[in-house]
Amino acid sequence: MNITISPAAAAQLQCELALPGSFLRITIAPGGCSGMTYNARVDTAARDGDQEVFVHAGIRIVSDTFSLHFLNGLNIDYSTDLIKPGFSFRNQFATEACGCGASFAL
Repeated sequence: MNITISPAAAAQLQCELALPGSFLRITIAPGGCSGMTYNARVDTAARDGDQEVFVHAGIRIVSDTFSLHFLNGLNIDYSTDLIKPGFSFRNQFATEACGCGASFAL
């Protein structure tokens, strides 16, 4: 699994995942103008079928079986920009992406 996290995103995630046992859950859902969207949230409870897909420097990413295929090639960044602050998720293998970056297709 090839997931990259920018230094800015890593610093923010380390703050948000400071609670022992917490991890970032990333799932994929149908939606958006390009077909699929990333959903991410901090979680502490494992679910049946969860798989750990990334572990580095105190950052754990967990996902479900369906979403695994869509996470390979994922780049996670974080911006403090005034127009669009927060995390961004971009997949280097995406064949389509909407203009706002909220959805993609593989």
